[in-house]
Amino acid sequence: MTFTLHDLLYLGLLTLVVSVTMLGFSSRVGRLESKISRVERGLTLLMENANLEMPSLLSERVKQIAKDPKRKIEAIRAYREETGAGLKEAKEAVEEFISRGR
Repeated sequence: MTFTLHDLLYLGLLTLVVSVTMLGFSSRVGRLESKISRVERGLTLLMENANLEMPSLLSERVKQIAKDPKRKIEAIRAYREETGAGLKEAKEAVEEFISRGR
């Protein structure tokens, strides 16, 4: 298959447009993550000041697995399967549950 100069220029321009668009989305996602993080910190402070405890997002199945320190990875995997969460989010959720003393 042979490409003409016109084809190559079009492909290059299309690649450039997609790249710039993705950079824009990446920047927006970063700003949204930062805002969410600030809101979560504020909510945590409010909950602590009101002597309220954030309810656990873990299912009973994940809680039972997480109670055994040797099964922490299994609990993280189960949480991810149940919720579709990423590795970092699942790890944080399970570790928070463990650190609270169950």
